Amino acid sequence: MLLFVPSAAAAVTPVLWTVESLEEFERGKPEGVAVGATGELSLSPGLTTLNVPTLEQSSEPFLWSLSIDGKGNLYAGGGKSGSIYRVPRGAAGAAYYETGDLAVRALAVDRNDILFAGTMPQGKIVRITGEGKGEVYYQPEDRYIWALAVGPKGDLYAATGERGIVYRISGSGKAETFFDSEEFHIVALALDPQGDLIAGSDGKGLLYRITPSGKATVLYDSPLREIAAVAVDPRGTIYAAAIGGDGEPPIPLPQPHPSVPPAGQGQSPAGLPGQPPVALPGIDEGQSVPTVTVTAVSAVVTPHGPPPKSEVYRIDPDGTVVTIWSSPSEVVYALALDSAGRPILGTGEPGRVRAITGLQQTSLLAKLPQSQVTSLAVAGARVYAASSNVGRLHLLDPALGDSGTYQSAARDAQSIARWGRISWRATQPQGSKIEVSTRTGNSAVADDTWSEWSAPYSTADGSPITSPAGRFLQWRARLSRPSGGDGPTLAAVSVAYVQSNLPPRILRLTLQPPGILRERPPHGTPETEPADLAFTGIRVRDGDDGSGAGPGIPQKKIFVRGMRSFDWEVEDPNGDALQYDLWFRGEGESAWKPLVRGLREPYFGFDSMQLPDGLYRVRLDASDAPANAADKVRSASLTGDTFAIDNTPPQVQVTARKGARSGAQAIEVTATDATGPISRADSSLDAGRWSLLQPADGISDSRSESYTLALEGLRAGEHTVIVRVTDLLGNVGAGKATFTIE
Repeated sequence: MLLFVPSAAAAVTPVLWTVESLEEFERGKPEGVAVGATGELSLSPGLTTLNVPTLEQSSEPFLWSLSIDGKGNLYAGGGKSGSIYRVPRGAAGAAYYETGDLAVRALAVDRNDILFAGTMPQGKIVRITGEGKGEVYYQPEDRYIWALAVGPKGDLYAATGERGIVYRISGSGKAETFFDSEEFHIVALALDPQGDLIAGSDGKGLLYRITPSGKATVLYDSPLREIAAVAVDPRGTIYAAAIGGDGEPPIPLPQPHPSVPPAGQGQSPAGLPGQPPVALPGIDEGQSVPTVTVTAVSAVVTPHGPPPKSEVYRIDPDGTVVTIWSSPSEVVYALALDSAGRPILGTGEPGRVRAITGLQQTSLLAKLPQSQVTSLAVAGARVYAASSNVGRLHLLDPALGDSGTYQSAARDAQSIARWGRISWRATQPQGSKIEVSTRTGNSAVADDTWSEWSAPYSTADGSPITSPAGRFLQWRARLSRPSGGDGPTLAAVSVAYVQSNLPPRILRLTLQPPGILRERPPHGTPETEPADLAFTGIRVRDGDDGSGAGPGIPQKKIFVRGMRSFDWEVEDPNGDALQYDLWFRGEGESAWKPLVRGLREPYFGFDSMQLPDGLYRVRLDASDAPANAADKVRSASLTGDTFAIDNTPPQVQVTARKGARSGAQAIEVTATDATGPISRADSSLDAGRWSLLQPADGISDSRSESYTLALEGLRAGEHTVIVRVTDLLGNVGAGKATFTIE
């Protein structure tokens, strides 16, 4: 911490907002700045969007695949009209070739710089030579070419679906089934230094090693459904990215927004059960086009299901498998190795490029404006990224990384705030520079109503913020280094501010049933001073019984005759400590009298027998006085509903009259209550079991009720009938009659 403030966010106490962790930094917007695994900002390879006018004009929603030839030309396969784009190094890109299929899912370049493209849903492999001249090289019965790889002898390997076959095509174009798996789809391929083919499947999430003779062994059986991408380093260490929750349908590759198909358009292609068709931008409704599901490989996860899951594995040459990174929500679509041998991940949403720097540690190299990073390619120190929604090409180049900026997420002070000082902790090699600025506003999204960015603050130890008061604040850091020199590292930024004091909000005030109390804990909070208690009460510290009464109130309840209790729920926008006063007044009275003052917990119980029977109301006052100076105190009040105090039992008169027949007796009961209605009556003959009496008018709902009870077949001798009557508030009165049967 750069400054010390109390942990309680009281209104007159400065709040310190510090950004210093990976999670906090990732909420912001880095441009040319990397977010390190341990939570720090440093210069990253410069991020630029490659200039491809035809790509932008075509409204391409997807770019599925990338490949680089020996001359440094970058190729990208699209998913709207099966187009391939070429971007020469240092020049603008353009459309290069159209396959005539719906999407180019895979690209590969051989040692002679011949480009191969795999399409779907026609399942063609196109061989492209020269200046965009191509021909169908091989077309299997399978409809999906998911991945291509060129072997050390120039053979081309093709991973397909719907039958999960890997084909090997010789230089002469002759094809053979190289590996026939038990899966429906093989979706990822890579070659290791020994010439073995590494393949990943969708369905069971199997990672295979296949020798040049076609002998396959399973390297790893992932708990996830799909091995979406694989890469191998020069030492033979294998990296594999898996997606899809345990037992869940596969995670979809990106779909265009919105992804609702036009009514009546096509059916899902066979072999991919449960996949909805995808509407592609630029295709008129009703136009006859092939319908294809562009997922990775199967059904879409429902929005209400479990979040997607990704894992990245390292398989050492001795077969040891280590999970080096995982995420419960971020989906890995692409995997490559950079020039330093680090695994680079392309993820979504939003589109991110990450470098794995250790077990469960990544450095965020770039956050793209598009939704997903769907393919990666590496050429020396350069990393190319293809994005989808919308389709764009990006370059991360260390030679361009001499400066970068980072914009924090906006801080919401919850009310108009006075902004104090901003400070930061950084390492700055000689010649490097960090410039921090701020801006403020009153809307959640920064727009033209916000203030302009301030002039850069000069002192890392703390400078007064010059931006005006406002509810929201955002800071921006610009990092730079001299050409070829070392760059700075920004480890933490702190902003102090004071909120405007807002009144508390009383959410509810609840009267508990008569006699119900929460059991007092053995070591409660100190009692209110006796002078502040108008009546003897039972106080209980903060708690939560599941009714929202607040944290700390004990859950166990007890019954004590005559006791009444209240609990309430209050929140303070500033997070201030609160105190409570309870007031009462009787029906027909105008002045409020104190029931208790200075409570710190949202609960109070009192002995209602000290009050006369009648109707009453209670008012709760909540104040933030414990956290504010007298002239800054804010309060709120809430008056509860009318309730009755009735501690007087009903009066019961029992009369026995001789019946018309021998051994019969008629019992007449009259019950009256001064305050509230009678709820029930029960009788017992000669101390026998109690039985319910029905009132003469059929319903116990008034202050006066009468009951009759006919007794027949009684034995000779003395008998006693006891009648107990209960009013609505639980008071019990009783009466009896004794008679003799001759």
